[in-house]
Amino acid sequence: MVHHWPAIQNVSGQPSIALPAHVTDAGLPLGIQAVGRPGDEQTFLSLAAQMEKVSGWLTRRAPLKVPA
Repeated sequence: MVHHWPAIQNVSGQPSIALPAHVTDAGLPLGIQAVGRPGDEQTFLSLAAQMEKVSGWLTRRAPLKVPA
């Protein structure tokens, strides 16, 4: 089971971002969630822009049918 805890960041004022990190052999995406210092949103926006530029995620598409 996967748990996400964005409510903690909402209360603390910490910026957080979820980013794609890898694709499994079955073509399914895996991601990471990063949390930063309060008021440091620019670091995450910069990180996301850099990862988007080098990762090729903009041209990837999820498979329509996932192997069992």
